Amino acid sequence: MPIKTQDRPIKNIREEVIDQLVMNYAHQEITLEAFETRLDLAMDTEDRNILLEQVADLDLTVDNQYQKTKASKLSSDKNYFDDDFGDHEKFVKFMSSAKQSGRWVVPERISVTSILSDFTLDFTDAIFNSPVVHIKMFNLLTSNTIYVPEGVRVVCKTSTYLASVNQRVFGSADESAQTIVIHGNCILSGMDIGIRVTLKERWRNFADSVKELFN
Repeated sequence: MPIKTQDRPIKNIREEVIDQLVMNYAHQEITLEAFETRLDLAMDTEDRNILLEQVADLDLTVDNQYQKTKASKLSSDKNYFDDDFGDHEKFVKFMSSAKQSGRWVVPERISVTSILSDFTLDFTDAIFNSPVVHIKMFNLLTSNTIYVPEGVRVVCKTSTYLASVNQRVFGSADESAQTIVIHGNCILSGMDIGIRVTLKERWRNFADSVKELFN
């Protein structure tokens, strides 16, 4: 016998509703405008009935592929992102544009939740205190950019669902080098990982390449 709606934890209902909204938008069953409107309501309301109303007219439900993509790597991430563990910074971005850059101190664990946003993590001038930094990403309809310094080793363990991850990092292959490990899920999103090159550096690289031609 199914558990009554009023007896179920609202966070579980919310997650199921959002999953179903994503599925229906991904398969073009609802428009972007409808998806955004329903997503806003689903994320803000504490009323279980209002939550369920957002998917009451949607026939398409979450399939096994979606469940596998969402569930993958969560067990391995859990140890790295325990809320009770000290050195852990969280970034939550919703319908916004933001950038973390400059000489900031990088914690051992970083969690990024980015929904309908444009978020940049720039490690170019950052201060690393831990040899391995773990980043847990949850990207939904978002565009994220990660810049890393030259020589930093990047390990990408993200799972994608109707998304793309472009890794343009020519860093170190040495396992003892400063390392950034990226975990998590990208859903209907794009993530670009690369080395940030200034205009001055571009001109310098061009000059070096011309110099090589003459030598």
